[in-house]
Formats: sequence, structure tokens, C-alpha cells
Amino acid sequence: MSEETAVAIRASTAMANTVPADQYGGAPMFSRMPSGDMTAVNQGAVQIEMERAIAEAQGKLILAKKFPRNMHQCRAEFLEACANLEFAEEAFYTVPNRGSGPSIRFAEEVARCYGNFEYGHRELSRSAGKSEVEVFAWDMENNNHSKRQITVLHVLDTKNGPRKLVDQADIDNRIANVASKQMRGRILALVPKALVAEGKAIAKKTLANGGAEKTIGQRVALMVTAFGKFGVTVDHIEAYFKGTPLDQMTADDLAEMTGVHAALKEGAKVKDYFGDDAVEEKKDPVAAAIEKSAEGAPTENAATAKPAAKAETKPAAKPAAKPAAKPEPKPATAAPAAAPEEPEAEENLEPEPAAPVNAEAAPAKEAIF
Repeated sequence: MSEETAVAIRASTAMANTVPADQYGGAPMFSRMPSGDMTAVNQGAVQIEMERAIAEAQGKLILAKKFPRNMHQCRAEFLEACANLEFAEEAFYTVPNRGSGPSIRFAEEVARCYGNFEYGHRELSRSAGKSEVEVFAWDMENNNHSKRQITVLHVLDTKNGPRKLVDQADIDNRIANVASKQMRGRILALVPKALVAEGKAIAKKTLANGGAEKTIGQRVALMVTAFGKFGVTVDHIEAYFKGTPLDQMTADDLAEMTGVHAALKEGAKVKDYFGDDAVEEKKDPVAAAIEKSAEGAPTENAATAKPAAKAETKPAAKPAAKPAAKPEPKPATAAPAAAPEEPEAEENLEPEPAAPVNAEAAPAKEAIF
């Protein structure tokens, strides 16, 4: 065998060793690669991801410097939001044994108005029964960064004790709920303290004067109705203010109760605010009273519907009498007889919009007290 033939055989053998196993029956190519080569592949992917993240961050910083915020516009927009009654009702929270302060919605709004600001959370890892989460806030224009790493247990506190979460959606909601509370602190740590203080003052003033068209007594009555849905009675509210009667409540007291009501709507426990005697069994009498008052509203709609029914029967009787009297000369009056039928259709349409009006009026009463 010549030397050229031997070289060709060695070349073909080397080529066969570098192809996948499904064609030549040998060991797969990647199984024959040294472990160091696989490490080099992983390091290359990590390096590419790092370069992408750095480029993205640099792009955000450049845009923030190119389009800087206007503090006068930021302040005006934020204070305008704080003067809105619906926002002011969600601007504060109250937690027993932890005090009160600006809510998550308040922090999100100040970050939005401040501009060139990024916040959120990312899940770093997940193991059996817990997740490692990083919460961050980033002022891109000033390049100030605040972050915190927390551990979120996949457990939900219930009336019957802790419950282990298994469903993916429940775990994600748990993480988002815990992270949002920490995110509030990260945002408020970076935005100007003077802007936050001014916004809090405007929001409290809005809550105090939000029911300017109503008296304090009327607002207290609406407050009692709103808390009654959670089983809270007048005695519970007076005990919360250390025995102060409801007729002596001030606008500041109503503003504080607004925060308590918002906390209860988000799932806080009634007993944490009003004691163990505020149990669910006291919800039934109040709910019955609310149902009675709600039943009174539809009766008005029913009353308005009756005249519409009468209006339908009266015109129907008139055209029936006229053709019976003079069948021949009354073809010209047949057209006027059809004219009353068009107003009937309009009268039937008028009571229908009344229902949406009443439907919008109901949430308006719950919006403020």
C-alpha cells in the first residue's frame, strides 16, 4: 500500500469520528468532547448575555440623559394626581402594629410622574418551598440604584393556619404580593422626599375635603355602611378611636378610616383592627339591612316602568276604535295612527338607560365616605 493511500485512509477515519452517531454508529461527537470544551460553551453564552445586559443598561442611561425630566412638570402632574379623590383613597395604608404611610399605588404614581425611573422584581432562583427574589428601583437619570434580596416562602396564611402553595399561579401571586410591598420602600428611597411629603399633604387634604358636598354626619353614615359589609359595627368603630362617639369624628378620622377600609378590601383581617369580637356572624344583620335598602332602589325603577306600560295600552286602544267607526274614509288617519307608535318605542327606550344610571350611582357611594 502506497503512502498516498495510507494518508487517504487516515483522513477518512478522522472525518468519520467527527460526525454524529446516527450515521456511522460511533459515539456522539459531543460525548467525545472534553468537559473543558462544554465549560467554554457555557462561559461564552454567559459572556454574550452579560454584554447584552450592559448594552441595554447603557442605552437606557443615554436616553435618560438625552431626555431629562422636567421637575416642574413632574411636580404639577403628581400633585394633580394627589388632588384626585379616587387616587387619594388608595394613597395610604394602615396596618396594625406597623403604623400607616404611603401605599404601593402612591409609590407607583410618584415613580411614573418622576420619569426616567425603572422598578420591579425578578426571581433569582426557586427551590422546594421558597423563592429568592430581588426587588429593585433605578433612577436612570441620576444613576441611583436601590435593591433588596428577599426570600418568599410558598406559604399563604389563612384562618386555619399556613397553607402550602402548589399551583403555579398561586406561587406567582404570592411572590408579586410580597415583592410589591418591598418595592414601595425601594421607590420611596430614591424619589425626592419633598415631593413625597407634598403629595401626602395634598392627598390627605383631598380626603378631608373630598366630601365637601356632604356633611361630616352624612359621610360617617356612609362609612358605617361601607364597614358593615365586613361585619364591623358602630361599637367597633368607636372602640377603634378609644371610645370617641361617631358624632365627634373629624375629617382626619375619616381619612384614617379610608386607609383601614382599603386594607380590608385588599384582604386584611378585620380582627387585626377591631378585635376578636368583630366576627363574621355580625355581618348577617348588616347585610340584611343593606339588601333591604338595595331592594328599595329597584322598586323605583319598577314604578317608572309602569307608566311606560300604560302608555303602550292607551295608544293601542285608540287606533282600534277609529277604523271600526269609519273603515272607508279613514285611510288618511291610518298614518297618524302609526305616528303614536313611534313615540311608544321612544318611551320604551327611556326607562332602559335608567338602569345604567343607577348602576353607576351605587359605586359612587362606595367610593368615599
